[in-house]
Amino acid sequence: MIDRVARDLKRLVGLALPGVCFGAILRRQRGWGPSCTVSFDCDFPRDVEAVSEVIGLLEARDLRGSFACVGRWIRTFPDEHRQIVTAGLEILNHTETHPNLYHPGYDYARGDDMARERFNEISSERRKSEIEACHETCVEVLGYEPRGFRSPHFGNLHVDEVYPVLADLGYLYSSSALAGSSVSGGLPFRHTSGVLEFPLSPCPRHPFGVFDSWHSLGKRNGAHPESGEMTRLFRQYAELILAEGGYANVYFDPRDMLDSGELVRFLDCLQDSGLEVVDYGTLATRAELEEGDKGHRAEG
Repeated sequence: MIDRVARDLKRLVGLALPGVCFGAILRRQRGWGPSCTVSFDCDFPRDVEAVSEVIGLLEARDLRGSFACVGRWIRTFPDEHRQIVTAGLEILNHTETHPNLYHPGYDYARGDDMARERFNEISSERRKSEIEACHETCVEVLGYEPRGFRSPHFGNLHVDEVYPVLADLGYLYSSSALAGSSVSGGLPFRHTSGVLEFPLSPCPRHPFGVFDSWHSLGKRNGAHPESGEMTRLFRQYAELILAEGGYANVYFDPRDMLDSGELVRFLDCLQDSGLEVVDYGTLATRAELEEGDKGHRAEG
């Protein structure tokens, strides 16, 4: 109850003073980057069907992208997922069935076989099983071992107890927390398990939410539905990061971005932004090397 009141209060403050709150988050990132990670959540078959086109758009601009993939869809659509591996792009473990996939308000999410339980409400054993099963699916079907994870619907449905499970699998990172709620102000931070967390970036107009396609376009009454509006917001975001340093970690639903035409606009903007576009695995490896160098210097 207390947590819910705190979240509601934070949301109200963000709505009343979005610029102040967004600026406060960015100020904590000064001196970092400037860089950007772009990821795509393949939650539904319609998103998986869009993967090939997304890869083509990325390759045409020489941009990196990461894909959070669900085990059951990997088994159902192996060829589409193999395209990600063939392109040399990154796959994140997004659980085997994606708990809480069912949504009565959307035709594509209304199937009887869509999981309904929330990821943060299922048992610890079930969460562990979901993560391990998706890992096994990636290895068995794709010959690919993920190095990172994203919780289904992330944010408030993400739980810290997944980190030891990820560490046991040898994972380097997760991208499941929200920048506005993170201890680091949105910068990557290392959990006590050793796993690096990359919080998802805030919307400039709704700083305690997420800058993503669901918030902007996908859900009914999306916050930024006008053509080009989402890209204009990102351009402003990128300019702030370039000026003072920082990290943008944005995620999209492939089908919504393609159907709206926003993905082409966004990728063109990103290509010209001056930000380094880098995947999570590269950033995680850099962090380990930098931490190792600091340790050696301290010992010396």
